[in-house]
Amino acid sequence: MTKRTLLLTLILLLIGFNFGCVDVSPKTVDSITPPPPPSTEGPVASAVPSKTPEITAQPTEPSGPDATETRDACGNIIYGSDHYERYITFKDILVYEEDGGTFVDLKAENAYPELLLCAVNITFYSADGGIIASGSLQMPDGSFLLALDNGTTSLYARVLTDTLLTDKNFELTFDASTGVKPNS
Repeated sequence: MTKRTLLLTLILLLIGFNFGCVDVSPKTVDSITPPPPPSTEGPVASAVPSKTPEITAQPTEPSGPDATETRDACGNIIYGSDHYERYITFKDILVYEEDGGTFVDLKAENAYPELLLCAVNITFYSADGGIIASGSLQMPDGSFLLALDNGTTSLYARVLTDTLLTDKNFELTFDASTGVKPNS
């Protein structure tokens, strides 16, 4: 090995060791960094996300002098005709085309401890907000009156249209004439 190769290797090793000693992590300098502002009332922003709160059916209290004391099976006060809608959610929604027809499959989750009766319509919209097509959800036996037990129920709809709907916006709405109510 020559002196020149040895010197070049030594220089490269020193440069390599020097890079390993450089610390580029951020640091605060007390003489430059201002103190944090005094605490204010209200929520404080945090970079660490908190756990998503779980929605549970909790009894609500009446407000106002005309509030009635009629309560549902969960202990919540019944204020209006749309009261029981809060217990039903839809998930796993799939819109697909098969054999020239348009179908929607989904699951309805009933969080109410008793059977709920309702009817649900699905409406598809164009990009400008116009109605393209609509249909009604059905039970596996074909009934349009949905009898949703506590838990998950599979539902479907057939939407009569010649328009491709798989990429369109849609809305699920409870039928106002049927409402959502317990089977009692």
